[in-house]
Amino acid sequence: MKIEVLGNEKTVVSFSLAGIGGRVVTSREETLKIVENSKEVGVFLVMDEYYPYGYDEDFPILIRIPGRK
Repeated sequence: MKIEVLGNEKTVVSFSLAGIGGRVVTSREETLKIVENSKEVGVFLVMDEYYPYGYDEDFPILIRIPGRK
């Protein structure tokens, strides 16, 4: 099962130093499209600003991580 982080550029680079791949996103809608179309990823770490509230699926698992604010 793959883990991926979705967030701003600084967050994605930081997680890549720990060996976790990711994608830079700019909106909640973009995050939702990625989550719905990525069948190989089992866990997404999503920054709070881009977390798609209302997402009600069991798989993949979305974990909200706090932003820097």
